[in-house]
Amino acid sequence: MINLLLLFITFSLSKQCSEYTTNEIDTVDSAFECIESIETTEKENNDIITGLKHYLEAYVFKDILKNPPQPSFSNNYYEKVDIDEQLNKINTKTTSMYDFYSQIQSLIISTRDGHLGFSVDEDLNKPNSELTNFFYFLPFTINIDNDKKMYLTPRNEIEDIPIDVPEGIVNNENVAVKTINGEDPFNIIREFGKKYSALKCPHAQFTEARSAISFGPLSDTPLSKEYLNTPISITWENEESVTINYSIFKLSTPNKSLKELLQGEEVKQGIKPKLTPEEIKSRKEIGKRMKTKQGIIERYISDDNNVYCSLSDNKINTFVITAFDPEDAYVESYEDTITECIDLFDSNNYPIQVIFPKNGGGDYDYSQWVQKILAPYDDVNEIESGRISDFTEYLMKAGMGTILYDPETCEVREKEINPQTLGEWYTKPKIIKYGDVEHKVSQPSTENWEAKKLMKNPRKPTEIVVYTDSFCYSGCSLVTKGLKEWGGAILVGFDGDPNGKDEEFEVGLSPTSVIDLNEMDEDNIFTQYGYKVGISVRETFRHNYNYDESIPREFLTDMIDERVNIYPYDILDETIEEFEEETKKIIEKYQTKCNPKNKRLVKRDEKCDKEINIEHGHGGYECGDNGEWSTKCVLSYCDEGYKFDYNNNKCIEDVCVYPPTDDGTPSMTVNLVMIIIGIITLIL
Repeated sequence: MINLLLLFITFSLSKQCSEYTTNEIDTVDSAFECIESIETTEKENNDIITGLKHYLEAYVFKDILKNPPQPSFSNNYYEKVDIDEQLNKINTKTTSMYDFYSQIQSLIISTRDGHLGFSVDEDLNKPNSELTNFFYFLPFTINIDNDKKMYLTPRNEIEDIPIDVPEGIVNNENVAVKTINGEDPFNIIREFGKKYSALKCPHAQFTEARSAISFGPLSDTPLSKEYLNTPISITWENEESVTINYSIFKLSTPNKSLKELLQGEEVKQGIKPKLTPEEIKSRKEIGKRMKTKQGIIERYISDDNNVYCSLSDNKINTFVITAFDPEDAYVESYEDTITECIDLFDSNNYPIQVIFPKNGGGDYDYSQWVQKILAPYDDVNEIESGRISDFTEYLMKAGMGTILYDPETCEVREKEINPQTLGEWYTKPKIIKYGDVEHKVSQPSTENWEAKKLMKNPRKPTEIVVYTDSFCYSGCSLVTKGLKEWGGAILVGFDGDPNGKDEEFEVGLSPTSVIDLNEMDEDNIFTQYGYKVGISVRETFRHNYNYDESIPREFLTDMIDERVNIYPYDILDETIEEFEEETKKIIEKYQTKCNPKNKRLVKRDEKCDKEINIEHGHGGYECGDNGEWSTKCVLSYCDEGYKFDYNNNKCIEDVCVYPPTDDGTPSMTVNLVMIIIGIITLIL
């Protein structure tokens, strides 16, 4: 009886979700009364675990994660994860949706694959969608200056609701932070990244955590009530100090969408916002050519602000891409802007700097296009395989097989959707072993590039500087990893951990294909309960034309060539100037010096063409072990229509340009023979 009374009193005092009628700032304890009242059932939990076990059979890294291959510099860089074993450990008896959800998120994070996702789908409007309206925040944003010190900028309001910012934070906005919780102030960001970021590289974790630690949706990062209630003690270099706590912002569902709110926060973090219709109209009226105080001679910006390029008085071309996924309404502007950027770069001979600020990837076709613009001789046809499973077979039959090609014939794997049986490329799989772990995948296929406009005046690799913050993700990493593999540009790290190791700064992460399960299978079990799932379904490999690579690029670390002390990219022209100054130094440096750890980047020179004497091949000078260009000539790239076979040091015909005939003779060769015979006949 007493227990029932206590339960009644607790329920009476707790805050119900229905009591939030407007946007509101609340305490952690009060907000969690609503959050913890969102319930689940043992049946629902078991259904979800069973569903995950079924669909994650198609997760391409499911086997590899049990015993991942490690890089030379670490024996535990990639964490070992047995997904089925961890799913079996999840408590399905809990009735707290947040508790159950947090356990699954912990498993997802442990894979360090940002493509693998399990989240609440707010559009399905199920009871759990209430969680998407809760945001944790601190009363400041974190900034890092070029002096490698941390500064805290007061967060004065969220959605026009004033925040009670402690006086110490206001007064010390321009004073560097000395310690947080008595430690190096960056440690709190590093630890947050290790625990809550699903990215592999420490620098990428840091880049993500720097903003996520001070603001984020609990549906993305389900922090515990205990964590959020832990005080944070800050001491500045002037020895002033303050102790602060997290608060919760509750978004009123009808008021504003989750996407719009997060977009507003991104602006505060220095990420370029989308233009309003009025701004688009105004800009079109004044034209895209303009002169500014910062010396911008000409610039082009897509209507969604995802693509930006300019030419400055500094004689540097700038190309900024924040995403490869234009919204439907902006596709035409996105593509037109890239075309305008190509024309701009063709109008001069100046170096090109490319900046990828927190680029989350997107459409594969656009990433291929951008790499080809920068490095037209690169092979951008990704070599891919999928894990053999019932759901993978379903995906291949449903249409995925029609976009994959036989790399040795350039013939499409499946010519029709929903064939009764897939071809031998799938039914006779390839088996790769990682110790005692067996990885059974489809035979290597390519996803081919659809030709688009390229530069008429391409630059040499030593005239292109590509800046990456390591967060460069998915489609973005296809570009950076591709450029690193082929030696197509100088790769430079910015942002990341100011005191992290440069040798651990990866150019990008997750070069894989991902599906949204709710789009591929609308009747899956997760939609019934209000969730959505993302799965990496095709791994990519290095361009070995024997097609026998055994380690996917997901588990191959590609590191930067150089590092600069520039932290978050900002929309201001002054920031572009900072990059330009660094670009000029790097371009000048690479006239005589180079990265001895990157033998693929070659200083191209026509003088080497004769010395290497390789048919259809062009040469350059290799980087010496002393960090200076040697006098050794090596193959650098091949003529259009030919691929650079690096392993065998030769140029081979691209079968998509020279497809084999029935007798094995390239069709173009046959056509040339017929033309010659025709000419001879005419002469006779």
